[in-house]
Amino acid sequence: MPDMMRAVLEGLLEVIKALAPVATAFIAFFALRNWQRQDKAKREADFLDALIEATHAYIVEMPTPITILQMAKIGMESHAQTWETGDESDIAVKGAIAYIEKYGEETSKRLLGVLETVRPSVIILRSLAAKGQVFKFNGYAKCWNAVTMLTWHFGRIEAFAGLIGSSTWNWQHPEVLSHLKNMMAIGPDEIRKSLAENNAAILEFSSETYERVYGMKRRRSK
Repeated sequence: MPDMMRAVLEGLLEVIKALAPVATAFIAFFALRNWQRQDKAKREADFLDALIEATHAYIVEMPTPITILQMAKIGMESHAQTWETGDESDIAVKGAIAYIEKYGEETSKRLLGVLETVRPSVIILRSLAAKGQVFKFNGYAKCWNAVTMLTWHFGRIEAFAGLIGSSTWNWQHPEVLSHLKNMMAIGPDEIRKSLAENNAAILEFSSETYERVYGMKRRRSK
């Protein structure tokens, strides 16, 4: 009987020895999967942190160029000869041209100088928006569109500064005149409203994504 027990024990030991590598492989596999999930969650959280910080920096920096834009538009309106008879649109255009010929170059330099301080935030935001596509977040289109709109306003103000920086434009040329009218249509209050709305959209997306990332992580850990 002892010989039989010894044989059984030896057989079990051999089985355990044979299964040990398989068990080790399974443990290593699941440990790796768990580490990969944790690493992915950390990278996603780091991305969201960077996105929120970059958006905040941009929102904080934009009021100055928007204010300069607003002052320039007020200047254009003040140069319009409102007592003249004729089409109001033509009178407004003449006022804008008069302002540009007097103060356009000075205002342009000031505005472009301020925009240069904002440009790094624009570059970072656009870079993060492109990087975010790699994560394949749910609802990422909302975030992408919000960043596109935020940085689009920077481009509009930059185009405005470029136009008013030269008093030698042929204002009678149809394309130049059309471009001028488009720039005159840029509204500072409309930009402020859009910035607030798209900032809120990015914060909402980030909050929802945080909840999905960490909510899933908590469920897996239970």
